[in-house]
Amino acid sequence: MPELTDLLKEVSTFSELEPDALESLAAKGRRHTFKKNTVIMPEGEPGECLYIIASGSVKVFVGDEDGRELVLYQEGPGTCIGDISLLDDAPRSASVITLEKTVAWSLSKHDFLTCIEQNPQISLKIIRTLTRRLRDATGGIRSLALDNVYRRLADKLIELAIEEDGVLALEKRYSQQDLGNMIGASREMVGKVISELINGEYIEMRDKRIHILKNLPRNW
Repeated sequence: MPELTDLLKEVSTFSELEPDALESLAAKGRRHTFKKNTVIMPEGEPGECLYIIASGSVKVFVGDEDGRELVLYQEGPGTCIGDISLLDDAPRSASVITLEKTVAWSLSKHDFLTCIEQNPQISLKIIRTLTRRLRDATGGIRSLALDNVYRRLADKLIELAIEEDGVLALEKRYSQQDLGNMIGASREMVGKVISELINGEYIEMRDKRIHILKNLPRNW
């Protein structure tokens, strides 16, 4: 399966495997195509496989019984999701849903753990990946605890922005609810901050996408 073999080379965890090991692991993968808004990993369920995103994108989030959610992060092509619960035998710690049509390859828990046993050098890569996620989570917790809604939103806009014709712009259209879910704030609060930034001529809406016209102030 050359498609999966090439994809595994892009994933940090597997990138240093020898060609024979890559091909052996790729031969065990299964290809899936998911429609937009498909939950491919429900929070709380046992982890039986991991997924490697080939195309499309997903969001990883936690939610409660009232339907509120907090988006932890988004992932796109060349990323691996669902590996944590394969390592600690605990249920999925978060849910994963597709943001668009997404193609992904799955590897079973057995095949993943066998790969680690046969190729112990990738354990360091896994540790580094988990360390990065822990640092990101620590930063997110710090932001929720210490930063106000404006600061969290401003930081998120910068994080999501790409350069476009000399101006920073969000690559996709995000609703106020989407942004609120990402920073742990209500849609109303996000809407208020965005309105104030537009009035201050810091941002503007073009084709329903936010464009950042100048540096956002540290505090508001």
